[in-house]
Amino acid sequence: MAAAYTLYGSFLSAPTYKVGLMLSLCGLSFDYRHVDLAKGEHKTPEFLELNRYGQVPVLRHGEYTLCQSNSILEYLSEQTGKFGGATVLERQNIREWLFWESDRLEPWFNRTRFFERFAKNDPAVMEYCRNIAEIGLGVLNTLLDGKRFLVGERPTFADIALFGVVVHMAEAKFDPAHWPHTRAWWERMMALPGFQLPYDLLPKADRNA
Repeated sequence: MAAAYTLYGSFLSAPTYKVGLMLSLCGLSFDYRHVDLAKGEHKTPEFLELNRYGQVPVLRHGEYTLCQSNSILEYLSEQTGKFGGATVLERQNIREWLFWESDRLEPWFNRTRFFERFAKNDPAVMEYCRNIAEIGLGVLNTLLDGKRFLVGERPTFADIALFGVVVHMAEAKFDPAHWPHTRAWWERMMALPGFQLPYDLLPKADRNA
């Protein structure tokens, strides 16, 4: 019997990991469909029918086919009643973190990871991306000072969204010791029931729940 949720993605994809982690932390089983990015499977007509942007992840749930990882996290929070904000202000703070992450952290961090792990680029381009990523990591570290999680005393899907990026620090050659408040938050995230690291959570081939 098919699971209620089917996740399409790649084990190398930070956005795919965000959604997989949310599903796992919510205690939701899911079928998994591997999309081979190196072979361009995300640009095929079949995949573009699932996601008009030609990106992973995609989440199918009943009649719904959803894309854009942070949007999927919000959908799952609404569906499950988990990892959302308890008040209007908390819900607004979650959105603010998501918008900040998509502008000031994820693009530059993920490009730096890509350059370090998969393909070198012009040194000036690499340095530019790394510098902006480090600024973002510095902001995150500062704002976590004295806080257990990003919004209040309990984790929300804002934490899941940002953790899905910074979990790849080693691959991007960032030293977590430089950002101690972020490292402490990281350890709190890893202690949550249902937590799994990316390569433990996401398989390299199709898998049914």
